[in-house]
Amino acid sequence: MLDALDDLRVRELILLDRIVALGTITAAAQDLGVPKATASRWLAQLEERVGSPLLLRSHRQLVLTERGKAVCQLLPGLLSSLRALRAVALSDQPGGTLRVSVPVPFGRLIGGTVIARFQQRLPGVRLEVLLQNERADLLRERLDLAIRGGPMPDSSLIARRLAVLDLWLYVSARFRDTDLAHVPLIAAPGDEVRFQRDRPALVPAAVLVDDRTAVRDALLAGAGAGVLPALLGEPHRAEGRLLRPDAVPVSSVPVHAVTLPEQQKDPRLRVLVELIREEMQAWQAS
Repeated sequence: MLDALDDLRVRELILLDRIVALGTITAAAQDLGVPKATASRWLAQLEERVGSPLLLRSHRQLVLTERGKAVCQLLPGLLSSLRALRAVALSDQPGGTLRVSVPVPFGRLIGGTVIARFQQRLPGVRLEVLLQNERADLLRERLDLAIRGGPMPDSSLIARRLAVLDLWLYVSARFRDTDLAHVPLIAAPGDEVRFQRDRPALVPAAVLVDDRTAVRDALLAGAGAGVLPALLGEPHRAEGRLLRPDAVPVSSVPVHAVTLPEQQKDPRLRVLVELIREEMQAWQAS
């Protein structure tokens, strides 16, 4: 026998998830592309089906009730499974949206050839690319795929290794005849610890920046020395704007494509991951 909960609408659950993530009904409505009045009606219908309020207004803020907290703890996994179900159901006619998180230094891998080739292969799929250096939460941020550099901790996520990228020490060309001990260091997080261990002669970092594309830009402007993945440094080394003083890389970083277990069979993701892998291999070979 069916009851009120059996008549739950997916759109209502998605709305609740967006309200919690964005903080207001107005922001959630804008994110979903519906009028605020419609969003408010959906929320009221959800609360009616659940049988109690899920959100309370307090000092112009929305606060989850205890029942709301309990429901929201289950939402990420439920919505992820529903997205996977949708992808399987539409696999003969791929469509929908894929949300992808990519570290800023790898953004160019997504921003050019990969996007063009993906659109040629799956023109009905909308691709949303978020360039972000912080480690994204796939469930909470409604992400279908994340590209991550570095070793993968044990988790329930499914990781496919795409490549192993070498990190090299590069020096601005204007320091061509300068001893490295006197070259300013432009560091990203983790570089200083590595150099204290392996290159103690280098000066302490003059600048610390959480983005290797910014390190690259600083080196191209003549700022000093810094560590870059080869895909960022080698094109400018070929131009003579950057120098590579060492014969071996500073380190090597594995790069993985990370998905939730429910999405590993999504054919759209398989296409995108393969295109990214091919592009990364092309960069390494160039």
